[in-house]
Amino acid sequence: WIPICIYIASLALYISGAVTELMFFENSDIGSPGVCLRSFNLATLGNALVSPSSLTDNSAAGQTWILYLVYVFLCLAFPVLTHLLQGIFIIGWGRSMKLKQMIKWTSAIWCFACIEVLLIGVFAVEFKFPQLVGKLAGDTNAGFLEVNSGLGSGFYILIAYSVVAGFLQYSLIVRYDEKHMLLVESVEMENAV
Repeated sequence: WIPICIYIASLALYISGAVTELMFFENSDIGSPGVCLRSFNLATLGNALVSPSSLTDNSAAGQTWILYLVYVFLCLAFPVLTHLLQGIFIIGWGRSMKLKQMIKWTSAIWCFACIEVLLIGVFAVEFKFPQLVGKLAGDTNAGFLEVNSGLGSGFYILIAYSVVAGFLQYSLIVRYDEKHMLLVESVEMENAV
């Protein structure tokens, strides 16, 4: 039951982390009462790459689309595929099916599902974003613009997801190895008799 509970927790953390706010940017002109707030979750962050405003006057639109596709595969498709394979492995493991290739493929895909790398990048961008905008605006214009950024609750949920998902994958491999060793020992004992 432990792998099933970890699996459900991992799946719930991924879904809730993907739909809640990952990061936000807030900017306003000094003296202006209006504030522009841009908030991103896991899906909208990728979509911001290929929005009409980001592709306007973009000399590398093709490369931007390739970056978007890589983002979709590594941050959205591979974690979902990993969870599907883990679910199949758990169901098959409970039915005593031989799933050696399944756990190997799951481990390989899980290694490329890079939510952790995305979180490190999001943290780095959020941490230095106001300074970056100030440098881009220049010393004379930086005084007219106020920029704030922050991490949403989705960021912290996805950190918990990364830890739980890593533990789940490790526990499935260990359980497979333990079961495999028990089968090998029982076959050796039968052959000895």
